[in-house]
Amino acid sequence: MPALAIGQQTDTPCPETIKVGFNEWAPYSWTDTSGKAVGLDVDMLTLVANHLGCQLTFIKMPAKRAHQMLQAGTLDLIMGASFTEDRTAYAYFSDSYRTEEVRLFVKADRATQINVDKWQDIFTQRLKLLVPTYGWYGLDYLRSKEELSRQGLLVLSPNSHQSIQMLSYERGDILIGDAIALPYMAQHAEGVVLSPLNLLVDSNQIHFMFSKKVNNRTLLNAINQSISDLSHQGELARIIMKWQQVSLAQTHEMPPKPTGELHPSKQPDGALNSSGSSDSNYSR
Repeated sequence: MPALAIGQQTDTPCPETIKVGFNEWAPYSWTDTSGKAVGLDVDMLTLVANHLGCQLTFIKMPAKRAHQMLQAGTLDLIMGASFTEDRTAYAYFSDSYRTEEVRLFVKADRATQINVDKWQDIFTQRLKLLVPTYGWYGLDYLRSKEELSRQGLLVLSPNSHQSIQMLSYERGDILIGDAIALPYMAQHAEGVVLSPLNLLVDSNQIHFMFSKKVNNRTLLNAINQSISDLSHQGELARIIMKWQQVSLAQTHEMPPKPTGELHPSKQPDGALNSSGSSDSNYSR
């Protein structure tokens, strides 16, 4: 169980190190080549913690185990969480520190050919929609899923990686997924540059989750104040902007396009939450 400590311990609302669970879900959280926890959520939590003088220890683990440990009180905090009523039985939720968006994407070389301003455009333009099997992709998708399938416009895949591969082979026209994670995954794992379309399919407020097993009310209040302070200062927005730029950057030298047959990812995208828009975040 690798643990990575960040921050300095001082006279703070968190006299003990905060134990944070995370899994591999770039660009939100993952371990770099040196074994350090990095990513958008890691940056945001570290900024919030440093603002309070708190120390963090990041512990890599599967999402299911993290929730079990949060319930047991052996883990203090989970990042990237969507609010659900059932989770309030064992966790406190911080104020929202970012918004998660679900968007439609096309390959960059088709960005001038395809434009979707409303969900109905998928039907009127006869666009084939690539969708990973697991996840929440908004009410419009939920309500029209059967009709999309009936009209031959729905192309399901086991995970986002394979959906991206299928888009690169033009087995679909548009791809749905997390607004930051999907283009990052496409470029850095599959060598495909994506362009977002105008339509915002869904959005969801994202929080930190704290174990109720440990008396974390004082820490929760301090975290909420830190989120408020850093939001008003524009610091949290700057982190999001940085990772959006990283995710959507179009490099001149992309990795070669895969050849031959499509191969599914060796592992599923990960845990899903009630909003479920991205495939492997703890919020799922």
